[in-house]
Amino acid sequence: MPRKVQKKTAFRHYSGEEKEFLAKWHEEGKTPTEIAELLGRDLSSVFRHVKAMSSKKKAKPVGRPPSLSSKEVDRIVSKAKDLIKVADSKYQVTASMIRTGARLTCCVRTVLDALHSRGLYLHPMREKPVRTEEDEQCRLEFATTYGAKPLSFWAKTVDAYLDNKWFPVYLNARGRAYAAKRTARGSFRSPGDGLAKGHVKPRKNLKVNFGKSVMISAAISGSKVLVWHKVEGQWDAVNASLMYGKLLAPALRKAKPNLKRKFLVLEDNAPSGYKSKLAIATKLEHKINVLELPRRSPDLNPLDYGFWAELNKRMRKQELTFRDTKKETRDEYIERLRQTATRMPAKFCKALVCSLKRRCVDLRAAEGRDFQE
Repeated sequence: MPRKVQKKTAFRHYSGEEKEFLAKWHEEGKTPTEIAELLGRDLSSVFRHVKAMSSKKKAKPVGRPPSLSSKEVDRIVSKAKDLIKVADSKYQVTASMIRTGARLTCCVRTVLDALHSRGLYLHPMREKPVRTEEDEQCRLEFATTYGAKPLSFWAKTVDAYLDNKWFPVYLNARGRAYAAKRTARGSFRSPGDGLAKGHVKPRKNLKVNFGKSVMISAAISGSKVLVWHKVEGQWDAVNASLMYGKLLAPALRKAKPNLKRKFLVLEDNAPSGYKSKLAIATKLEHKINVLELPRRSPDLNPLDYGFWAELNKRMRKQELTFRDTKKETRDEYIERLRQTATRMPAKFCKALVCSLKRRCVDLRAAEGRDFQE
């Protein structure tokens, strides 16, 4: 009789879904027998897959192992900051000095790589505003005295904030292009395109005559611009007296009728104009008291740290819509400057003024030195 041939069933490979379930159940601690029953597979194939998963080892890192541990990198960064404080800008702290101070035997290149990994790169030193220890002590006293004041003190008790500003006058397309390029913050570029067109802005001291600049004396309150005055000539005792007596005092009385007999204003600690005998006499006559800022503290005057920048930004935004052929006269430019300033939103002015409370708190924490704005 002919032999009976047994039919062989074709082997069916595991699908991706079956492999996922197998791995999941294996991690949950199920035995191969239980997995085989759940999948409907033979036990031997499940054993092979489980063995393959168990034998997989973590791939070894390729290349030379790092020469510094994380703690050693921390030590390098800490030592660099300590040495920089000790140097106090009198000399440059080098990577070799940092390596010696951290007591490491690695090369200088490794120290530099460690600093770069923490975002520390060699940059040119910035020129700090000329501020003495006495100035910083005065700033600390100001912050200590007024840091606890409520927001209503800055928004309502202080009636006005004063400052002067020189504004360049840009009357044609060339001047407007120069102003726009000066305000641009940056551009995305590759390392080799630093001097290509579109990535370069004109130098600040570029000798280009766009027209005579104008000095503006302004005063803002917690909601609007109170005084906007074009100063004729230089800011001196006569102009300061005129601004206090003829402009500021009437504006304050109009803004707060029958509410106050005396007014409190914050102004710069500048000897010219503000502190002249004529200006002081005018302030006494109109019962204007002064909340005097510490010397060299533009970061505590709302006009200095926010209003002028926003005004320039709005002026440049308007000029983007101008045609290249458009020309303005000097009077037209100054009038547009005034209109832009007086139309500042009340919400912006209030936020600017009320930020003084936070600034005083930050200044106190910085012990009178520069603080992060």
